[in-house]
Amino acid sequence: MYVSKIKIIAESSSELAKKVKKSLDELGYSIVDRDEEVDVYFYPIEDVIYRVKRFSAKTPIVIAITEDGNYVIPLFKEKCGGSFIAGIIADLLGSQLILTSRTFQQGVYSIQEFAWVNGLEIMNKEKIDDFEKKLLNSGKLKVYSKINIRTIEGYERTGKENEADIIVSEEESPNIEDEKIVMKPLSIVIAISYSNNTPKEAIYYSIISTLKSINILRNTVNFIITSELKNGDKKIQEIAKSFNSTIIYVKEKQPCEPSLDFVNARVILKKTKRAYGVLTCLGVK
Repeated sequence: MYVSKIKIIAESSSELAKKVKKSLDELGYSIVDRDEEVDVYFYPIEDVIYRVKRFSAKTPIVIAITEDGNYVIPLFKEKCGGSFIAGIIADLLGSQLILTSRTFQQGVYSIQEFAWVNGLEIMNKEKIDDFEKKLLNSGKLKVYSKINIRTIEGYERTGKENEADIIVSEEESPNIEDEKIVMKPLSIVIAISYSNNTPKEAIYYSIISTLKSINILRNTVNFIITSELKNGDKKIQEIAKSFNSTIIYVKEKQPCEPSLDFVNARVILKKTKRAYGVLTCLGVK
């Protein structure tokens, strides 16, 4: 679900493109020339459409940025993360974000966006269209979950499973009689490296900023990976407790992408420097 491989398409002289490329790289995104998940164009919309020519399910998220940098517009797959990536770019440039989806026009988040911010995987995507119609008609969907989730605009919690439109379950195949959308929590993994004199608050903030860099609002991190040299450090133990995390200690002094691979987590944000020189990377599984 999450996307992090971004291709910047612009004239070689575009200083705005260079700025965005540098800033996204510093946030942990991978800037690539091929196999991208997001195309960011610094061209007029007409030129972007001509360059893409044909949109299909395999087309990456497409974001257009006006050459003066004043407007950032996700043109394709806005509801599938395009709004979030475009929003991050708009913040970096101080630009106006233009969103055009029906859900945005009605002031609610799409079902995919709800799953994104809560770190959830949609198990039966074929149900999305039907429930989006209900969301647009009624203005809200009811969510039943035994885990802590963020109820953003368009969603409210219910304590009755039979009333819910969305079931968040840790079971592989929950026993649900009615037609509902089923979501499963993804495991969020953060690898972190820090020096002994790093304040606990800086380590905590670095984890928060790593989650916000990909627009995850869930306040649970399933696993925190750090060096075995930190075994016994009360700072990381207290931080792990606050995120309801399990700590995994590894031999590397600066654990990151290889450590995520070791626990079979897909790398979303590569190693990047946070507050007080703390290094983090983020993966999901």
